[in-house]
Amino acid sequence: MRTERATLRRGLLRWLLPPILALTVLWVWATHGVVLHFANLAHDRALEDSARTLAGQVVPDGAGLAVDLPPAARRMLEFDEIDTVYFSVTDRSGRVWAGNRALPAADIEVDGDAHLYDGTVDGRRVRLAEFVTRGEVRDHDLLVRVAETLNKRELMAQEVMTYMLAPQAVFVTGLALFLWYGVGRGIAPLQRVSAAIACRNHADMGPIDEQGLPAEVFEQVHVINQLMERLGHTLDAQKRFMADATHQLRTPITVLRTQVELVLRTAEGPERERLLRDMDAACARLARLANQLLSLSRAEAGASLARAPVVVSTMVEDVVAALIPAALARGIEVSVDIEPGLPALQGDGVLLPEMLANIVDNAIRYTRPPGEVVIHAQAHDDHLLLSVSDSGPGISIVERAQVFERFRRGTSARAEGSGLGLAIAREIVQAHGGRIDLASGADDNGLQVTLTIPLSPQPQDPSATGS
Repeated sequence: MRTERATLRRGLLRWLLPPILALTVLWVWATHGVVLHFANLAHDRALEDSARTLAGQVVPDGAGLAVDLPPAARRMLEFDEIDTVYFSVTDRSGRVWAGNRALPAADIEVDGDAHLYDGTVDGRRVRLAEFVTRGEVRDHDLLVRVAETLNKRELMAQEVMTYMLAPQAVFVTGLALFLWYGVGRGIAPLQRVSAAIACRNHADMGPIDEQGLPAEVFEQVHVINQLMERLGHTLDAQKRFMADATHQLRTPITVLRTQVELVLRTAEGPERERLLRDMDAACARLARLANQLLSLSRAEAGASLARAPVVVSTMVEDVVAALIPAALARGIEVSVDIEPGLPALQGDGVLLPEMLANIVDNAIRYTRPPGEVVIHAQAHDDHLLLSVSDSGPGISIVERAQVFERFRRGTSARAEGSGLGLAIAREIVQAHGGRIDLASGADDNGLQVTLTIPLSPQPQDPSATGS
């Protein structure tokens, strides 16, 4: 059952919308607080004016102080359609001179001005203003207090918020729609890249269009294009390899089939024996070509190298021992010069001997008898210098870069060969982070192949080709 994956748009909106909604709620709460503050400020000023007006009605009499508050003024003071208004005038001893309710006193007293504070009357929250009217002595002071409930203040804040919530809802809805649209436009390049990749097949390794892409997407597409370019080169190389291998294998197979037909038509005798020997030689050449193709294929996959200590002297001796019969059959002398105490080489224990075997085999094949092949090994600056010199026809300077190509041989080559030996050697030495160089032998005779390989693992350097 296919699992439905969350889209990038939904993921972005899931991260963006909740914080926006949370900030909107915070904004509404803060706005409510601001509105309530200014509502309180306006009503506090009115409450202060009421306290001052009431204090202005305090007049002296023969016994001390009195409150001159006509009934009309009292009704105006108490009349309010929404809130309940309380007032009181008391002296320092707590005697009530006027008022409709005993009101709580302020915690502190402010000289020369009204003091505002919160309190409770009959279990209801109220806002109070206290004004002190000074007498000739402190005992003659009158404390004028006016209080009102908080209905108008809260009602004003609610009305303001009601008018503000509708535009805010429209704003949040519009913001969500714009976010949906904007995120869609933002991820459109990803969808375009996805569509460009989806319509491709295995044979289309062309680059994806990088024009008009944002920086983050551009970096990803650029990396993909680089990967596709490398894959394209690899596929092209594999196609060329398969075409070349097919061409190279076709000839020895055709020759072998022809020889088989001749053997089948030839009666017992010396001629049949000769044909059988030719068939055996053709099979050996075909087997060697197949082995070289396999070695080249494995060498090109350098990332899969099996690193292990390789004893250089043992490797050289084993390779020479395997090729001595071929050298003796051609009358070629093979000599070895190995520096004592060479450290072990960290590399592939199968590919490295194959590399050396291809070079020594080439030297034996292309050296005319009587000739000589010299193998020299020494350490230098944490590298192994391994050289193979022969007294053959050599390779011209112009051709030295070309002979590293597959199935490419020098024009002076006369012996049988596939043209894969140096190509295999180059792939293996580069996979080990080294290089291969071609030069003329002693007295400008023959060819000297020099391999420079790090004794410890090094990154592969694709530019380290022979010259």
